[in-house]
Amino acid sequence: MKDIHGQAIVDYYQGKAYSPLMLHTSYGSSEEMPVEVFFREEEDLSVLDLLALIECKGKVLDLGAGAGVHSLILASRGFEVHALENSPGCVEVMKQSGVGQVISEDYRTHRGKYDTVLMLMNGLGLAGELAGVKPLLERCMKLLKKGGQILVDSSDIGYLYELSIPKPEGYYGEISFQYEYKGEKGDWFDWVYVDQDKLAGIVAEMGLTVEILHTDESDQYLARITKR
Repeated sequence: MKDIHGQAIVDYYQGKAYSPLMLHTSYGSSEEMPVEVFFREEEDLSVLDLLALIECKGKVLDLGAGAGVHSLILASRGFEVHALENSPGCVEVMKQSGVGQVISEDYRTHRGKYDTVLMLMNGLGLAGELAGVKPLLERCMKLLKKGGQILVDSSDIGYLYELSIPKPEGYYGEISFQYEYKGEKGDWFDWVYVDQDKLAGIVAEMGLTVEILHTDESDQYLARITKR
């Protein structure tokens, strides 16, 4: 798979001439993805992000670390953080920016043990589709030490379909994206946004516990998932 967004992140970090990173969607018109969001300072983080960092404990796996914004802040607070990312461009940037423990690997093959698995920037989207949420959480639970926690965010995107956009068949949170940068397009990829009730049902089926720590005005929420 082409690393379109990773190349945009590398170019931004290295100060190369600006070119927009475009995001094509399955539900509507294309939009620009602001690359600077991957390089936010602590004072620019949302309340949800800041709360997630506060709630971290012990050894942390930043799963889907992007350019390492959360890993760098946690490390500055004294945490042992491992930043896992499969985008070569993001991995390159993290190594250059001083992220200490960078893991270039698919989370499904990783074998570490952590007190906290952190998945931000709509982290549940890594599941791809609703049916993938349970396998994603099962894999994350295997990465936890006894008493560990998953901290993850997602959104209820039902608001998208309140106006003129027709709801898709199946679960409305399942959508597809495609990145475009400097005239080159990547492959389409699936992403899922999971509403709180759906997540609660999946977690209950797995015999786990979910606690909603924060919900913002856009129905984005932060959840803590633990063993009972």
